[in-house]
Formats: sequence, structure tokens, C-alpha cells
Amino acid sequence: MTAVVFNNGQWGAEKKNHVDFYANRFIGVNLDRQPSWAAVAKAMGAEGVRVEKTSDVGPALRDAAQAQREGRTTVLEVMVTRELGDPFRRDALSLPVRHLAKYKATAAK
Repeated sequence: MTAVVFNNGQWGAEKKNHVDFYANRFIGVNLDRQPSWAAVAKAMGAEGVRVEKTSDVGPALRDAAQAQREGRTTVLEVMVTRELGDPFRRDALSLPVRHLAKYKATAAK
């Protein structure tokens, strides 16, 4: 098995909600003190590779695929930028829209 962890050092989607809905006040979304997930993988008996450069992604994936063919598990920890994209759900902090008649009555209460 090969697992890829895209590590941007934050909960980016949640942070984007904080930026958009709470005037740039955010708490608990920066993950500056997290462990190296590649090191955690190694500690658990798997291969662990930290990828810091774009040019290293292809070779790391090829090595992981070879390890997988040999029955070894690899965790690739790919370091990515902290650029904030859109949240996964734009409606995350909105009231739900009731589409079924049986639920519309309870929403009015």
C-alpha cells in the first residue's frame, strides 16, 4: 500500500472558513508542531519519505510503487504550500435548505 499525506501545516479548509466568516480570526488551525508523518511511518515499520521538492515527487512515487510490488507499505509526506483555497463546503456555516416537504415543517419551528 502507498499512502500520500499532503502536509501544508494547517487545516486549510477550516482556516479558510475562519478567514471568511470570522474576520481573519482563527484558532486551532495552524499545525506547526505536528510530527513528521514520514518518521511516524518508519516508527511503525513502513517506509517513510518526506518530499520537499516538486522534482522529487515522481521518483518518490516510483520507489513507493516498487516497494508496494515487494509487499512493503510506504507513506509519502508531500510538503505543500500554505496557500488557502476554497473550503470543501461553501455552505458549511449556513442553515440547511430543506428540500423534502416532511422536513420543511420542522425547519420553520
